[in-house]
Amino acid sequence: MTKKFFSLALASVLSCGIAFGAEGYTTEGKEKVTRNGMSFYVESNSPNKEKILNGEFDNMLETIKKNNGEDKQDKITKAAAPAVSKVYILSVCSSDVGYCEDINEGQTSTNLNHGGNPFFVWTQVNGYGGSNTDSATFSGNQASMLDCIGIEGDNRVIIGWLEQWDITKPANTNGTFTYTARSINVGPTMSTSIYIK
Repeated sequence: MTKKFFSLALASVLSCGIAFGAEGYTTEGKEKVTRNGMSFYVESNSPNKEKILNGEFDNMLETIKKNNGEDKQDKITKAAAPAVSKVYILSVCSSDVGYCEDINEGQTSTNLNHGGNPFFVWTQVNGYGGSNTDSATFSGNQASMLDCIGIEGDNRVIIGWLEQWDITKPANTNGTFTYTARSINVGPTMSTSIYIK
């Protein structure tokens, strides 16, 4: 269940830009990309745009579809941004392994020994966190967000985010990766973690 989508994004931390169904929020500056019945809003110069289009994210897209099916937030119409309702770690990618290891919900440790450069993790949040409120750490060190891609639901409203985290600095080869998403409106803060070998 692994796919090679390997190149580390060359862009520095990108702004998620809050793109919600709520009044006053837009997807301005983002390009809509559709693959396998799912639409995403990405920066036009994001290296992940081509990876979505050429199928390198197809396994991850199937997981996102499943995750969104469990959470009916995609039925929300234009209104206040919904609270964070679920967080996921989707995959761990590293040069030592040579590809991305897909992570199952509830998995507590990677099956493979990761490390090297590039070395990054993909996460998903259902609800409205995003680059201004989400964070991640690896072995106690702050991870850098490389990309933040809006996930569009059935009603053409952004229902969550796909986020890419750089964990190359400082150089650690193993430890706990913790992802935290905080609702932008009144709502919960949710976390999930995995031990990376």
